[in-house]
Amino acid sequence: MSLLDTIKGAREEAQEAGTLLSSKKDEGTTAAAEGDAPSTSAGFSRRSTARAKPTREAAGSVRTSAKSQAEMSKEEKKAAREAKRTEEDLLYEAKKAYLNKSDAYRFTQRVWWGLLGGGMVCSIISFLIMRNMQSNGGNESMATASVVLMVLAYVLIIGAFIYDLIKVRPLRNEANEKLAGMSKKRLNQLIAEEEERKAAKK
Repeated sequence: MSLLDTIKGAREEAQEAGTLLSSKKDEGTTAAAEGDAPSTSAGFSRRSTARAKPTREAAGSVRTSAKSQAEMSKEEKKAAREAKRTEEDLLYEAKKAYLNKSDAYRFTQRVWWGLLGGGMVCSIISFLIMRNMQSNGGNESMATASVVLMVLAYVLIIGAFIYDLIKVRPLRNEANEKLAGMSKKRLNQLIAEEEERKAAKK
């Protein structure tokens, strides 16, 4: 055998060996591609699972919206009005009880009623003087006294309303703020204490 035949035989053997290896490699790659590659459905399933988020319950502080007036029946509307009226009455009575315990509020009430009562008395006296002058006649001094009393009545009555705005209303607003944070049990307790105080005075 010549050298040329030897080289040719070795080349053919190398080519055959390379073909077998490449074939095995291709088969392995194909098998890996078929066996290990994630299918489209599997990938979709994982994305769906990732996107799906558990529904979170509403927090305790979140209140569900109450029924609107249009959705409520007549009985429910009546019950809602009665409940609201009862709550308002309770707050009103508790507010009176709370304010009556305050010495500052009682003092402002005495001043307010004094101004208002003085104005009413002056207006009545002025009216009586004018009526007496129309029936029996009168002198200039009586007419002057009637006018002065009427002016004084207006001053006292207007002064009572101004005093209420400046002195009394801030005390009421303070009471509203404090009562807003109280429970129904505490409000009923204030009312009971006021009733006991009134009963003790009798």
